[in-house]
Amino acid sequence: MPSFKDCHWAEEMKSNKTEATDKEREIILQNLSRYQNLSSIIPNGPKLYRIVFDQYGGRIPSERFEEVSELSIGGILLHSIQEKDFQRLLEDLEGWLGLYPEYANEDFGKKLQNNLFNFFSELEVYDALKRAGCSPERDVSQKGIAKNLDFKARPDGRDILIEVTTPRMNLETELIYDETPHSGFFDPKRGIERDGYTGPTRVEVVVESKVKEQIQEAASGIDCPVILIINCKYAYPEIMGYGQNTSGFISGIIHYQKGTSRFNPTKSCQLSEKEKRFFARLMGPTREEQLQQMFSKENEK
Repeated sequence: MPSFKDCHWAEEMKSNKTEATDKEREIILQNLSRYQNLSSIIPNGPKLYRIVFDQYGGRIPSERFEEVSELSIGGILLHSIQEKDFQRLLEDLEGWLGLYPEYANEDFGKKLQNNLFNFFSELEVYDALKRAGCSPERDVSQKGIAKNLDFKARPDGRDILIEVTTPRMNLETELIYDETPHSGFFDPKRGIERDGYTGPTRVEVVVESKVKEQIQEAASGIDCPVILIINCKYAYPEIMGYGQNTSGFISGIIHYQKGTSRFNPTKSCQLSEKEKRFFARLMGPTREEQLQQMFSKENEK
């Protein structure tokens, strides 16, 4: 999770400070000016100068706030010169905004201010769909239905709906990781084990909430498959398995992180073999393919 603890300057941050100082505001603006496309859509208001926020809705203990709280776009900009990962994130955004003017507007800029990583993932998937030869329709909704899904694409001659989500780790797990170098035992079917925990896996919680709170209504009455794409970067290793989907509303789930992806058709999958192959590689090579590439390079040496 991109938070205070990830940065080399973390030890210098000893207070639960969320707003930039006057000097930090100058640095944020100066660093933002390096990115012409991004700076053209980011409103210059109070949210730009918010360094961090409580991504758990105010539940982070005050004594752990600087370790766990999530960096906003202002925090990313503030420390982008020192942190290469932050530079790469901003450079990706800048490049995509140049390629896709449909995203280069103030409305999307406000979304980035409110939740940088969620909407970074949306644009990342949009870029993958475009590079795969699709012309995705954005913010798909039915007449009279308030809920919408992120994309509609036609990889094999028919419409497929796509929803993207970027879950975070459970707060309990996040706190364990900050306190100790490891936490429990990893099990692909359960995610991450905690002493005495017998509830559903994190992936089951994420999928179920997406289905019940959005997909079920948004896709009701539409005769085309639905794919759920999960960016696991900020919830790994809790999001390791695929959980059980019995709703009949999802045909497949893609998990991706760190350049690799895995596609899992559900029991109610309505995809053709060509569509399955398309989604299997949409968000990057499978882990097996990446390992094969690594072994090939090693053998070449």
